[in-house]
Amino acid sequence: MTRIGLTTVTFRKSFRSTNPDAGGELLTLQKVPEYFRDRFGIYQCEFWSEHFESRAASYLKDLKASLDKNLCSLINIQVDTPGKDMSDPLDGNSALAVDEIKEWIDVGAALGCPFVRGSFMQHSLEEGIRSTRSLADYARSRGITLLAENHFDLLSVPENHLRVAREMGNDHFGLLADFGNYPDSVDRYKALALIAPYTLLVSAKTHGYDENHEHIGFDFDRCVRIMEEGGFTGIYSLEQWEDGLPDYDYEKIVDWMITHVKANLS
Repeated sequence: MTRIGLTTVTFRKSFRSTNPDAGGELLTLQKVPEYFRDRFGIYQCEFWSEHFESRAASYLKDLKASLDKNLCSLINIQVDTPGKDMSDPLDGNSALAVDEIKEWIDVGAALGCPFVRGSFMQHSLEEGIRSTRSLADYARSRGITLLAENHFDLLSVPENHLRVAREMGNDHFGLLADFGNYPDSVDRYKALALIAPYTLLVSAKTHGYDENHEHIGFDFDRCVRIMEEGGFTGIYSLEQWEDGLPDYDYEKIVDWMITHVKANLS
């Protein structure tokens, strides 16, 4: 279980910020460490930027206290910058995205988080690499490692993802490999094998379940084995995502993912 984490993205249906129509008992980031620990035996938490209620020092202090109280650690912040793209050279848009991600790097530092994942890159790979280099330099100054994810964007082309890894090196930079974020035109298994040696964190994503909560979207077990065979020794952060908010039992989905990751670890 020390190699298994869990992201709040999986429970976006229970957060008011990502589901305005949410009913019943809602989740907040302060509640997450205890919930992940008690229900799943998971002590490695991953937070989505959309689920932060604030970036104020007092809020972050309380959040860190909740993590510490439950013996949990924050392994990564999944940063989104709506309307700002770190690869968009027009009208200073990339600079706006970089500035916002720097603020999230500061949040990560306050919470003792080792990783912060940068946001989408939909426009220019060259501009995206320049932004990534600037962010990695800033991350180094704050004791953080910047991650670049295949995110249904330029980095979902595995050759682009690999190029960024090679150009950046491994000084406070690495790749985040997401099992699910590839278009149909990309062979996900070959892509994962290509980037595994440069990967520091895995989003062990699933999408598509049958009525028995068995995953049918793709061969999840094969994805885990590919990462293991490629030398990955880090954490698999469990994530469920597909468009909308399907009427799934998300706890059962997490149980399924835990079982299947554990079964395929080296």
